[in-house]
Amino acid sequence: MTYRPARHIVSLVRFWWDAIGYLAGSAQARLGLYPIPAKPFLNRKEHGEIRNLLAFLEPVLRRVFVLKALELGPLPAPAARPGLPTAQPAAGSKGPAQTPSRPAFPIPHFRLTEPQDGPRRAGTPPPPAFRTGPRIRFLDEDTPVDLRDYPPAPDDLVPSGPLVRRLLAINHALDNAALYVTKMRRLLAGPLRPVQRLDPAVFYARHLKHLQQEAALALHDETVEQLWPNTS
Repeated sequence: MTYRPARHIVSLVRFWWDAIGYLAGSAQARLGLYPIPAKPFLNRKEHGEIRNLLAFLEPVLRRVFVLKALELGPLPAPAARPGLPTAQPAAGSKGPAQTPSRPAFPIPHFRLTEPQDGPRRAGTPPPPAFRTGPRIRFLDEDTPVDLRDYPPAPDDLVPSGPLVRRLLAINHALDNAALYVTKMRRLLAGPLRPVQRLDPAVFYARHLKHLQQEAALALHDETVEQLWPNTS
């Protein structure tokens, strides 16, 4: 049965598509990721803002792709083609080995699946640490500095490479929507669901506005209703 979304769902998907494009594009422009798409460090305040933004946009974008893919219908995985014979070099030919060129800054791809619902395995608790604060250091001794002894400040630089790549992945998905919708259609043809059934905890985050929470939960409810229909 083909999925035909109601008019208010069409408007909701269109709203989130435009909102994600504006928020992710503004964040990328603010970080100055052009022409070099790399930013190894951000200050702690900016790092936290980008992290909160991505934690919210990623599950919303996945549900947008799910509804777009459902409207077109699941797509079976392509049939495996027999391997082609490897071309052998001509006898007596000597030439330099051709190595595939790799871009200096490969474009990260957006992940269409998220962890499934279920009990999480308890991790090993970290060993207790006892510190009394910064130690006395002498100029003639090479004493290692433990940054955990100092309180964090908003201007501290923190590693942000993975965070920036997640932002670039969202913009890559927005720029290549047809490719990602096709991938999502193939995922929907399988036994697993690309999104979790429970409400994402990030949709209840305090830094979000009430209308943002409502619109995100409405999108999630529509996705759950289509992926897990109530047949009772």
